[in-house]
Amino acid sequence: MAQFRHGAVLLIAALTATTGAAQCLVDNPGGSKVNINRPADTDVPEATFSPSSYLNNALPKWLCFSGGYRTRFEGYTGGSFQANNSDDYLLTRFRLGVLIKPTSWFKVYGELQDADAFWKNPPVAPPYQTTWDLRRAYIDLGDVEQSPVAARVGRQDLNFGNGRLVGTSYWRNASRGWDAANVIAHWNWFRVETFAASQVLAEPNGLSHHQPGNDLYGMYGGLSLIPGSVIEPYVFWRLTPGIKEESGKLGNLNEKTYGLRWAGTKAHFDYDAEADLQGGNIGTDTIRAYGWTAITGYTFERPRLRPRLFAEYGYASGDHNPKDGIHGTFDQMYPNIHDHHGLADQVAWQNLKEIRSGARISMRRNWMLAGIYNDWWLASANDAFYNSSGSVVARDPKGLSGTHIGQEFDAETSYRMNRQIELGAGVGHLLPGQFLVATNHGHAYTYPYVMMNYNFY
Repeated sequence: MAQFRHGAVLLIAALTATTGAAQCLVDNPGGSKVNINRPADTDVPEATFSPSSYLNNALPKWLCFSGGYRTRFEGYTGGSFQANNSDDYLLTRFRLGVLIKPTSWFKVYGELQDADAFWKNPPVAPPYQTTWDLRRAYIDLGDVEQSPVAARVGRQDLNFGNGRLVGTSYWRNASRGWDAANVIAHWNWFRVETFAASQVLAEPNGLSHHQPGNDLYGMYGGLSLIPGSVIEPYVFWRLTPGIKEESGKLGNLNEKTYGLRWAGTKAHFDYDAEADLQGGNIGTDTIRAYGWTAITGYTFERPRLRPRLFAEYGYASGDHNPKDGIHGTFDQMYPNIHDHHGLADQVAWQNLKEIRSGARISMRRNWMLAGIYNDWWLASANDAFYNSSGSVVARDPKGLSGTHIGQEFDAETSYRMNRQIELGAGVGHLLPGQFLVATNHGHAYTYPYVMMNYNFY
């Protein structure tokens, strides 16, 4: 059955392929990889071969189709930092969307997704596979990017700031969606978005649904007061049932995150700093947690290589006493986790001290190479090391196993032939530190991949 779906996807792409200019532009139509080490559209040529353009040009101006196909072969060795735990598999993902826009102030967009995993060890389930799901389906009243006031209602992506706390992970084969209602207002140098949302829980087959009671509310602002930069104050209110208290009982999470982000560029420098304070409760436990991160980079404007160097430090608080009724572990919430804490995606922004540095060069304007070094420690020796999904990998409640988690070496490349086709490859190699070795998680973890992404609209 999976092979039949795979063939059908390729047939649809072939039947809609023709030459012409792209006409149906929506946000991330095929779910492209979003990465600072990926060539920007301004450095990539337009495609002379654009699937579906002939069809869209023949349709009324208020109707058009978009889509994307991605395939990625990846694997790992040293899963859970244990020997004899490895897997290799092929991921494919097809998205087909339709945009209906009868007027400038009214738009309807729907998108189907079929994500498959071939040769993967069981269980084959989300985020690796979900077959023919409703990925997005929303209505826009007004232009959410230009109108003084606009609204979007329905199933959609949520992305705020750099996605460190709330973002859609396009890297996942079946990325997170939201059933949400948003109101966006613009005024000169000011932008604010207010929303109410519930996370969609992907099903292996068929239509996915959100979980009642698992809700996220928030307000995210943007102030363009300083040329070349934006200041973004925000508040997120998270409600989630069935979270374990320190006593072991299950309670309801009622958590508020107050944050501020400042990002921009000045001459050849770029910077991105963010700080968060969390409060509330998990049942009878009180939440007191915080996190912050700062990144600075410098790009040399040379004729060819245009190297960029960057350095980053990040911190997320941990819990110092697992029995005092005070929850001190920072909550990374719903992040676009990919490559924020290493290419291998094995580390969460929870109970963490982090140092990162790296370099990127452009072999051509549309071809980038990057290398990154990562080093991590526990913020609290009594708290756990958490993986990218926020689950506990290892813990020493007595705090006698040290704090050094490990270090990771990453290398990746992205080559965009044009604005429709991207080729990429990379590898992340994580060497366990004192803490992981002492808690019997001493095997190195390696994650390689090769990919092809093809957007047609």
